[in-house]
Amino acid sequence: MRHQRRSVEVFDTPSGMGGSFTASIVEGLSADKVRVRVWYGRATAQGWEAWKEWDGYTFETERAALTNQRTMPLLK
Repeated sequence: MRHQRRSVEVFDTPSGMGGSFTASIVEGLSADKVRVRVWYGRATAQGWEAWKEWDGYTFETERAALTNQRTMPLLK
């Protein structure tokens, strides 16, 4: 039986386009830099419904740019 992830720790981080992304840390690169994964979609009873425009996009950013840490549910 496959284990379904129920939640993820996320942050807000600037998108560089005037808004922000909801993102989770996937890799620590240094004391100051991390690689993050964008979460763009919604939680449903069946699990995460990805909205393909940005969901899964990864990029490097400064740890200091991560704000509003919280747990985001992936299941409704």
